[in-house]
Amino acid sequence: MQRGDLLGERGRYELDQPIGRGGMGEVWRAYDRVLDRRLAVKFTRVADESLVGRFEQEARSTAWIEHPGVPTVYDFGSHDGSFYLVMQYVDGMTVDHLLDAYERLPVSWAALIAAQVCAVLSVAHQRPLVHRDLKPSNLMLCRDGSVKVLDFGAAVGLGPGDVRRTTTGLGAPYTPGYTAVEQVYGSPGPQSDLYSVGCVLYEMLTGRQVFPGATPYEVMRRHEDETPTPPRQLCTDVPPGLDALVLQLLAKQPADRPGDAEEVYHRLMEFVSALEPLPGAVDATAPSRLYSNAVTRIQVTGTAPAPRTEEPAELPTPDDVVRIREEAAELAAAGRYTQAAELLSETAEPARIALGDDDPEFAGLRLDLADVLYDGGDYRRAVHAYRAAAVALAEWSGPDDRDVLRCREREAICQAQLGATDTALGRMRELLDDVAHEGPYNASAFRLRESIARLNLAAGRTDEAREELSSLVDDLQGLYGDQHPQMADLTALLDELTQAGTG
Repeated sequence: MQRGDLLGERGRYELDQPIGRGGMGEVWRAYDRVLDRRLAVKFTRVADESLVGRFEQEARSTAWIEHPGVPTVYDFGSHDGSFYLVMQYVDGMTVDHLLDAYERLPVSWAALIAAQVCAVLSVAHQRPLVHRDLKPSNLMLCRDGSVKVLDFGAAVGLGPGDVRRTTTGLGAPYTPGYTAVEQVYGSPGPQSDLYSVGCVLYEMLTGRQVFPGATPYEVMRRHEDETPTPPRQLCTDVPPGLDALVLQLLAKQPADRPGDAEEVYHRLMEFVSALEPLPGAVDATAPSRLYSNAVTRIQVTGTAPAPRTEEPAELPTPDDVVRIREEAAELAAAGRYTQAAELLSETAEPARIALGDDDPEFAGLRLDLADVLYDGGDYRRAVHAYRAAAVALAEWSGPDDRDVLRCREREAICQAQLGATDTALGRMRELLDDVAHEGPYNASAFRLRESIARLNLAAGRTDEAREELSSLVDDLQGLYGDQHPQMADLTALLDELTQAGTG
């Protein structure tokens, strides 16, 4: 990339100058030549063509998070071998630059910045979308004191369309010093983001990283093996309650960390009181503060009026349902999952009334809806859709039907994506028992055993994961040698876990 390059349809976006670089790409300031405004363009290098679809889904997932704490995504495309996101230009100071200027932050500011990050995460995790790379350079403090979380979903290869890699796969991006151990081994989840919040909060309060080190390997090992020095021992002005929260965020096991980002937000806000001036970073006279001050006054009380009753929708015919399913399939094939899901959702209940629960087209529509929600990353709704589809299909085709087993497996994956790792493990183990009638060495059993091992890893149960992976690799090796498609990833992960266990 170079200054003056034109991107987009008819050269709409003109590159101006680079404003940031990282391992995956770089960020440029640019101008929208149609609307005459500044923009930021984030480039991501993609060497593997198979990642193109994941990048596109990441872009859509990022754009879905309509939150004032996340820069707005306007467009995406490709240029000169790289993919790019066109985003809102954010004027402010990143937290790493803030720490360079101030060394450490006052308690109220540190708590407020971390609380705003958690407010963003609480929305993202509902999707669910895990940031996976929270660090001081990805947090921007704006002139009015608000915080923007940068780089949401910009890393390619972990999009919601590839669930195994997102929840339990190799290759998760991470920055040494700010990453939970389970994510280093390829199992990022909502609790991993909370660990990263703890690392950033620790640094804002103390002026030093949790575990400094001469090499990334040393830093990672210290995060895995050592207990952090309590912030209060380094800085006596850190309140005991905040000290305890930071240490809980830095717990080695995901289950020992706080329940979710909203809980952390509320606990952090208890430590926000009068804010000291931050000259050069926060402008108390910034005009945007008028808006933010007004928003904080919003408090809805009273009783809402009863909603208007609407005329019942016209019931669809069987041909209508067939047409709607085809239209939704075309939308999904184009990556327009939200639109496809809305079309199917609006049709589902009228189709049930018109055709009945036992009608094959209605059953197909319900399964289509679950798949579209899943492929679009809306796992919270997909959980219920797959559960309902599995129950209905089992009544007609029996519990061993291929679609029933697929629905059950995908429901478990959705639970994992939502952070309910133990629930997902229970579902996977039940399913593994139920497919054993096909023999212990069938493809479904191998896939489920890998998922169980990776979920154990996500839950911080490294020894159990290592044991399961070792057994699985032995079985695959004995039957297929090194030719089985699961072998490359499994042996790489097992080698990494073995080295960690002996390091």
